[in-house]
Amino acid sequence: MASDSDIRLGIVGMRLGLWHAGAIAEMDGVSIVAVADNVQGKLPGPNVSLQEWADNLGAAAYTDGVDMIENADIDAVDLCVSPKWRVPLVEAAAARGLPVLLEKPWGTDMAHGQAIADIIRRSNLLHMVEFPLRYFPPIIELKKLLDKGPLGRPFVVNAEIVMGEGPAKMPEHWMWDPENGNGAINENTCHVFDTICYLLGDPVSAHAFGASYHGAEPTLPDGAVANIRFDSGAVASVTGGSLGANALRTPTWLDVYAEHGQALVTGIDHMFDTLTWGRADASEPTREHWPNPPLRTLIVRYAIEEFVNGVRSGQQPESDAEAGLKALALALAVNESVATGESVELSW
Repeated sequence: MASDSDIRLGIVGMRLGLWHAGAIAEMDGVSIVAVADNVQGKLPGPNVSLQEWADNLGAAAYTDGVDMIENADIDAVDLCVSPKWRVPLVEAAAARGLPVLLEKPWGTDMAHGQAIADIIRRSNLLHMVEFPLRYFPPIIELKKLLDKGPLGRPFVVNAEIVMGEGPAKMPEHWMWDPENGNGAINENTCHVFDTICYLLGDPVSAHAFGASYHGAEPTLPDGAVANIRFDSGAVASVTGGSLGANALRTPTWLDVYAEHGQALVTGIDHMFDTLTWGRADASEPTREHWPNPPLRTLIVRYAIEEFVNGVRSGQQPESDAEAGLKALALALAVNESVATGESVELSW
C-alpha cells in the first residue's frame, strides 16, 4: 500500500505507454515520475527524444526497464511492453514489492503465462491485467443486473470485437510472432474473452472455425467464430480477429439472454457506451448511455483508475493473473480448434 496520497508511477514501453500517459494526465492523485524505453522513435514527433519528453513531464528517463524498476522513486509499475519482454520486468517489480499493471494479452503461451503468474504468486504481489472493457460503466451495470439483479442468471451470450484489417496484412507486426503476441485472437479478441468470463465464470471448452484470410501468419487465424461452454452451463459465441473496416471504428457489441430477460451492450472504438435491457415481463426496454472518453487512446482510463485505487488501498483488483490466464487459455484453444477442427478442453 502506498503511503502517500499521490501515487508515483513508472511506465515501461512508450508506444502504448503514451496512451496510458494520456489517461493518467486526466486523473487526480497520480503522476508519472519515471519512463523507460530502449527504442527511440516512439514519441510524438520524429525529433522528440525520450529524455526531452520525460523532461517536459518532469520524469526521470531510463533506457532499460529493469534499471528503472530497481532504482526509480516509484510506488508502482505500468508495463506497456509486449508479452515477450515481461518476465525480467515482473521479477524486478516483485523483488521490490512494487504493484504492477500488465497490458493485455497476459502471455505468449500457457508456459509463459504460468511463469509470470508464478512470479506474482510467490511474491504475493499486487497486480492487474489491463483488460479495459470489464471496467466500462455499461459492463459494470450489466454485471449488477445479472448478479441477483432483475435479469438473473445469464444463459446465452453473443459478442463481437473485430479490429481493423491493417494488422492482418502486416507480417512484421509483433502480434504475429508466436513467441510474442501469438496472433490477433490472443492480442485483441482477449478483450471479449475477459469480459464474458467476468460475466459468466470459468470456461470449460471452445470449438472454433476461421482461417488466416489475409495470411500475415498462416498458422494463426485473423478471423474466427468460437462457441464457448462455461462451467455454469452458460454458452457464448464470440466473433473476433482483424478483418474489420477502419471506417466503422471497431464496433463492439455483446448481448445476453438471461433467466428473466435480455440485455444488449454496444459501442465503438473498442469502448462500450450503451446498455439496453428489459425483463421478459416488461413492455418497454431501459436504455442507459455513458459518453465515451473523447479519444480512442483513453480506452485505458477506467482500468488504470482501478489499478491506482488498488495501489492506494492495498486491495487486489479483480482482473488478476487468473483472469489473464483464462483469456490466454481461450485464445490458444480457439487457435488450436481452428487448426484441428476439434473442440478443445480448457485448463490454466
